[in-house]
Amino acid sequence: MKKSLGKKLCFVGVGLIVLFMLLNIVLTYFFLIPFSTYLSEKQMEKFVMTIANRENYSDEKFMEYIEQFNDDWNTQITIVDKDKNIICTTRVSDYRRNVLGTVTGAFFDDNFDKLEQGKVATLTRSKENTNRIDVKVIKKIAENRYAVMVRTYRSLQNATYSAIMFQVAAGIVLIFVGFIVVYCTSRKLVIPIRKMTATAEHISNLEFGMKINSETEDELGKLGESINKMCAHLEINMEQLQNDIESRKRLVRNLSHEIKSPVAVIMGYADRLKAVILKDPEKALTYCEIISNESTRVDMLVKEMLELSKLGQETEELHPERFAASRLFEELKKRFQNAIIEKNVRYIEEYEKEDILFADYMMLERAVYNLLRNAVIHGESEELLVKITGSRNGDYYEFRVYNTGSFIKEEEFHSIWEAFSKADKVRTRGKKQGSGVGLAIVREIIEAHEGYYSVENKEDGVEFLIAVKG
Repeated sequence: MKKSLGKKLCFVGVGLIVLFMLLNIVLTYFFLIPFSTYLSEKQMEKFVMTIANRENYSDEKFMEYIEQFNDDWNTQITIVDKDKNIICTTRVSDYRRNVLGTVTGAFFDDNFDKLEQGKVATLTRSKENTNRIDVKVIKKIAENRYAVMVRTYRSLQNATYSAIMFQVAAGIVLIFVGFIVVYCTSRKLVIPIRKMTATAEHISNLEFGMKINSETEDELGKLGESINKMCAHLEINMEQLQNDIESRKRLVRNLSHEIKSPVAVIMGYADRLKAVILKDPEKALTYCEIISNESTRVDMLVKEMLELSKLGQETEELHPERFAASRLFEELKKRFQNAIIEKNVRYIEEYEKEDILFADYMMLERAVYNLLRNAVIHGESEELLVKITGSRNGDYYEFRVYNTGSFIKEEEFHSIWEAFSKADKVRTRGKKQGSGVGLAIVREIIEAHEGYYSVENKEDGVEFLIAVKG
């Protein structure tokens, strides 16, 4: 069974404590004595510099000075001349015999030239079969005067042994305490990670209800917040994806239904045409016109669906340009009047000719014209009024298309912008219908222009609003 992250952290933490403890013991065993003697040498060298260039090394004040140093630092001081005659010393035995020890005398002779150059001579000597270590420092401090300092350590080995044993005992305590600290810390770290793991499992199963409560502001807390944000975004995207899938399915069903009717008409009249083409040419011509009209309807429906698909997949790129509002309104009026030659429609337009727009001219014209065509299809057949208004609203330019006619239920304000909406079918029942995707194309064009759209029931008709940024 694989170890958990918490156990791994505990093993690593305790292992590091043990490693540092062993390293400390090794360093103490091999380097405590050399390091202590090194510090003694440096300390004695520093002190010997303070007594240099004195004229009298045997007066009472000087003796009190070096005796005090001897008591405080356990360091014996002897002042000799170049013949090794003792001038003054804190070692009574040497003073009485007036000779340096054999080792010290030999060390003095061996380093005499070095001392004459003003350098310091040091010697660390460990006596065999004893715990004694002598550190000697000799330096010339005046003309024919040399200071000999000796510091003796009698129990450094014992101190080292005691230090090692203390470190072992302290290490055991540290291991125990460290284990508890590492365990508690690792547990505190692992718990949110486990929650994140559980949340990730739910996300992998497309379950987005589980959230992570971030109690800290460290990296784990930020990671938890990021997972929560990701979960929320995935939930929204999944809902949108499901809605898109349902919308696509519904669109395919509706498209199939819309195409089915004209295809059935075409097939029916084609069969009839075979029977009457020779017997009744006039009726055959009527059948041909019906077949042609229904074929045109299918062709228009397919083209509209292809355009809607391009807009929905953002494959249709915008080509914005600057143009005057008058150019667009004049073109719309011309197209509208040519399309309603045989109808009694009163057309009104209101806009400022000085207004300048920045948008895709062709697509915007298509969107506004779809609203005008929609107004004719759904408006009153007798004395129909269609009014188009253009005005600037901040960074947006708004188009309002009003027509007299039947109202739209408020709960259907959103659905009418979908292709083949039920509301559209109810409103066009008994009338000449369009393709059923006109408003859906309008919506896609306006969204591509980062604009907005809406619909509102008026006192005696309906008003559609679209706006583009620019």
